Amino acid sequence: MDKIISKGSPFIGERVQLRAVEKSDLDDIMKHWNTFESRIGLGTVIPMSSMMEEDWIKSTHEKAKNQTGFAFVIENKETKELLGTCGYEDMNWIAKSGIVGIGIHNPANHNKGYGTDAMICLLKFGFNILNLNRIELWVMEYNDRAIHVYEKLGFKKVGKKRQAHFVQGSYHDIIEMDILRNEFENK
Repeated sequence: MDKIISKGSPFIGERVQLRAVEKSDLDDIMKHWNTFESRIGLGTVIPMSSMMEEDWIKSTHEKAKNQTGFAFVIENKETKELLGTCGYEDMNWIAKSGIVGIGIHNPANHNKGYGTDAMICLLKFGFNILNLNRIELWVMEYNDRAIHVYEKLGFKKVGKKRQAHFVQGSYHDIIEMDILRNEFENK
């Protein structure tokens, strides 16, 4: 048991920790989640109502129970400030794969390493706890900051949906990226 514990919790990074999403997080999530800058990175600029977000929180609990997805709050390890949310969707237990997503909600917390640290936690959870072999994500072609982080962590561009996203009067590609277990372990 000591050998397993010595590897550390995949939910605790250098600067952030991941925890379950709670109904009590709703107000903190809503504070910054509906800004144009936050929403555009997700591929939609349409604001979400607090009722819609509350439904999302409830759905995360159902998905975790059914093991079809896992959602987490990203919080600052020291201050416990809610920084964003992240998790897995569309788990494929036969192919040992899942789709990961992440968002740092408040633009004031961008470019501080929180997203990178949270993504490392998600990768450790996916490969070392869920026993995944492949983790994929989809990112808007204009989200250079996110693409840089993903490539730094070992993700590779493997495809794209051409002109699949429309915002601000123009069409944009959605980039598919993935990382395999052995690529993560050898990084």
